[in-house]
Amino acid sequence: MTVRCLDAAARAEHSRPAILLSMEPHPPDRGPGRIIFLNGASSSGKSMLAKAMQEAMPEPFLHVSSDHLVASGMLPARRDPDGPFAWWQQMRPRFFDGFHRCLPALAAAGNDLIVEHIIEFRAWRRTRPPGKLSPRTGR
Repeated sequence: MTVRCLDAAARAEHSRPAILLSMEPHPPDRGPGRIIFLNGASSSGKSMLAKAMQEAMPEPFLHVSSDHLVASGMLPARRDPDGPFAWWQQMRPRFFDGFHRCLPALAAAGNDLIVEHIIEFRAWRRTRPPGKLSPRTGR
């Protein structure tokens, strides 16, 4: 059934009038975006500062926060002490791993970001992707 849906979607894409295809915006490549990172304790004013900065910036910056994803309702409400719905041991680490991976992707696409986040664990402080060695130290 999924294959049929994908085939139908592909057929619909090919049957779109050429004028619609030519209307898709293609902004000029501006290189990687900049990231302003706000780290602070819960309720310390990161969101208020990020919104004020966003309004004051002469260029568009996306305001990105894991709280925005949570507020959107993307997380399942179910929480179990064990198994795949165990928040602390299963769902939370995967959620934040995905959040951390999406930030460089957004910036690589040329988006400037204001990121608000709480750095909780030493591994989250990593400044380069896992497996990448520092050219200076080799570590």
